[in-house]
Amino acid sequence: MIKKQQPVMGWIAAQQADMLAKTIDWCNVNTGSANYDGLLAFAAKLQGEFACLGDVELIDLADRLVVDDAGNEVAYPSAPLLRLHKPCAGKPSILLVAHYDTVYARDHEFQTCIMDGDKLRGPGVADLKGGMVVMLYALQALEKSGLMSEVGIEILLNPDEEIGSPASGAYLVERAKYHDVGLIFEPALADGTLVGARKGSGNFTVRVKGKAAHAGREIEAGRNALVLLMKILTEVETLHGARDELSVNVAHINGGGALNMVPDMAVGRFNCRLNSVEDAVWLESKLDELVAKYNKIEGYEVEKFGGITRNPKPATPANLNLQEFVAKTGAMLNIEVSFKHTGGVCDGNNLMQSGLPNIDTLGVRGANIHSPDEYMTVESLTERAQFVALILMRMANGEYDFKRDVPKER
Repeated sequence: MIKKQQPVMGWIAAQQADMLAKTIDWCNVNTGSANYDGLLAFAAKLQGEFACLGDVELIDLADRLVVDDAGNEVAYPSAPLLRLHKPCAGKPSILLVAHYDTVYARDHEFQTCIMDGDKLRGPGVADLKGGMVVMLYALQALEKSGLMSEVGIEILLNPDEEIGSPASGAYLVERAKYHDVGLIFEPALADGTLVGARKGSGNFTVRVKGKAAHAGREIEAGRNALVLLMKILTEVETLHGARDELSVNVAHINGGGALNMVPDMAVGRFNCRLNSVEDAVWLESKLDELVAKYNKIEGYEVEKFGGITRNPKPATPANLNLQEFVAKTGAMLNIEVSFKHTGGVCDGNNLMQSGLPNIDTLGVRGANIHSPDEYMTVESLTERAQFVALILMRMANGEYDFKRDVPKER
């Protein structure tokens, strides 16, 4: 197979300079998850970039509702999801997913790319605009190989993965039902290690409404929302470690103001990581019990928002089958492939919710993501594009035993 596809592999190698230039161009455009205008403009750019593979549609997503630090429920518009669908009746079908938002806000100091020896430093170079470049060129290579007609392809590019895919997640879960395998382009680790199993994750907000009063004249008439919130979060903290590898991280509190005024509003936020759906059900029930308990106190209103945003991605038989195939494919290119379990989450969790086996770290090699020190290893553009292209070509050539843990929908 490698010898037969040498011209395609050579073509990818010859695109290294173009891939690097495209990565820099894309990463110099701010697409922070809350930068609606930037995301909208970049979506139009991506629509043109991926048009070489077929018609790309822009799918409108619902607004996302957020409780702000003042306790108000605010609706924020969602940028579109991009979809390219090339079905192939009677053939295996592959779902390819990447996100085009980053964690860097439009006013963040980290806005442009800089070459640093064999590394490119910049916002989103690894997570994961470099990965989208890998996807684009690997699919072009599949077309050049003549094997595109042997497999169905669907591409989904979503705008909100970095904040938990609140608007796009349900769409990804739904489309995952109709495919045989999923490929996601989150970054590999710097040494090339891929992620196997993942924990699940949830984001929660607790809002407490109390009653304002003058702290000197009539403190007893008030109901201190901030004090009650701290009591609630202290109990939330006791859930940390209450089940195997369950973590609960109380991360943010907002409330209060003038020192002579009883606070009538307080908002707290926390994240959880868990190993199983059963853990998720248990945690939600415990949180509901806490909310009910404190809602019984006269003069207060307690409400919980959010929930489990992504269920765990376990090492199922179908996923292990896919990992073995990917590792053997890497060996054909002298790429040593290993997998590790992580507490981090991504859209691979969403695809697994529909029983779709997937590899979710097929992007560039890099490190220090979500920080001003984010970088990608430049040579990994060619390396990973060839790797993914060979995975696709071998699948299209009938060399992979497609297995799902649950049957796909037709």
